[in-house]
Amino acid sequence: MYWGQLVDRWEDLPPRNGILNPGYKLEWENFQHDIVNDYLAWQARIVNEYKRPDQFITQDFSGGVHTNLDQWAIARNLDIVAENPYFETQKRLDARGIWLSGDLGRSLKQTNYLVTETNAQTIGWDSRTQYPQYPGQLRLVVYTHLAAGANMVEYWHWHSLHYGQETYWKGVLSHDLEPNRTYAEVSRVASELKRLGPQLVNLKKDNKVAILFSADSANALSYMPFSDHADYMTVLRQMYGALYELNIEPNFVPAGDANLGRYKVLLVPPLYSASDGVLQQISDYVKNGGQVVMAFKSGFTNEYSTVRDVMAPGPLRAATGFHYQEFTNLAEPEQLTPDPYEVGKQNTGAIWEEFLIPDTADVVASFDDPYWKFPAITRNRYGNGVLTYEGTVVSDALQREIVREALKRGGLTGPDQNLPPTVKVRHGRNAHGKLLHYYLDFSGEEQSFAYPYGDGSDLLTNTSLREGQPLKLKPWDLAIVAEQ
Repeated sequence: MYWGQLVDRWEDLPPRNGILNPGYKLEWENFQHDIVNDYLAWQARIVNEYKRPDQFITQDFSGGVHTNLDQWAIARNLDIVAENPYFETQKRLDARGIWLSGDLGRSLKQTNYLVTETNAQTIGWDSRTQYPQYPGQLRLVVYTHLAAGANMVEYWHWHSLHYGQETYWKGVLSHDLEPNRTYAEVSRVASELKRLGPQLVNLKKDNKVAILFSADSANALSYMPFSDHADYMTVLRQMYGALYELNIEPNFVPAGDANLGRYKVLLVPPLYSASDGVLQQISDYVKNGGQVVMAFKSGFTNEYSTVRDVMAPGPLRAATGFHYQEFTNLAEPEQLTPDPYEVGKQNTGAIWEEFLIPDTADVVASFDDPYWKFPAITRNRYGNGVLTYEGTVVSDALQREIVREALKRGGLTGPDQNLPPTVKVRHGRNAHGKLLHYYLDFSGEEQSFAYPYGDGSDLLTNTSLREGQPLKLKPWDLAIVAEQ
């Protein structure tokens, strides 16, 4: 018995409310996942008995990455995954959230996906968030979805509702049901897709970077938080944001994925709750030549959110090249020294510090503190690979440069990292085997750069393009270059 939680019989197992034990909370959460998985699998079996050969089963996942569902398990019972990514507009429009949802959706079955809901006009259950898209933004976003591997884009909904909770979650048509500016832009892009669709559909990716996702770690950390301002998902989004800024396309893989070897670089948000087997997979991945960037608190508890009774970071010790016994919260950000990534005032660690003691790891940067001068960032060569560890919450700029360094070691950097900051690029092969390059300008200004890939033509304008030739993008516009 611990804190009065004595269980003698199955009937004594309490509901989730009021439970304080983090291990019990985690088991309860995973039990809820299993209930959802079983229910959806049962529904899919029924539909499969009656659906026609031309019908399919899908699931409208809301945008982003979810910790209250096992999305990979649900996807196993789907013919195709669907997402409904909504996004900020006007000056705040970029592809970060759109692609986060799309990359997750594409990764669930390693295939293309559908967009079954997204912004048409303004969104919001009331009038407080009514920001219509600038001219050209709706069209730009359609191709943003396709660049991530979407095979369809449809809107919620056709016309705006005249009553009810979603009165201001507007459709393609306004409340007057008359053709309008949005209708005209939808018509334009639909006409383009009618012509180009066969060349754009079924875009295939060969991404060499992955983000390791652990719902168990996210949930277990939420029961024992390290901060009121940061959590598992903030670190995941920061790592994803670093890739976004660097124009690198990732996949998502669930913790325990047996095929890590197909990636050259693996980013690991705080892997707080994981089995010895999962940690061994990561260690083997590094030994076999993988490049890992791993966040703090990794390896601290097992798959039941029980703290290991060995020196932290447990089974990861050989791969990380350090050990530690203590840690501290940080009341405010602290400077690190030296500044190897040249980020100046952004060379900081915040919120959390582990008192890392190197065994074989090299110290990249340490805390510049009169008492705690422990390493903040370490780098350890293990076998044929390298594991970079962040023992603190690094700044966004520092995270970007740490990730950039790992990409360079993996041989994954090139001309995409030299584009103007507002220009984003995505690649893939179409159904005809042609290599496509999507260049998208997420700004209100014209952008120009030297096209760096093989000779081809812009499918939208039918303009030929040679390697090294200037490529100009109008504000909120794009080019889709198909190599010859």
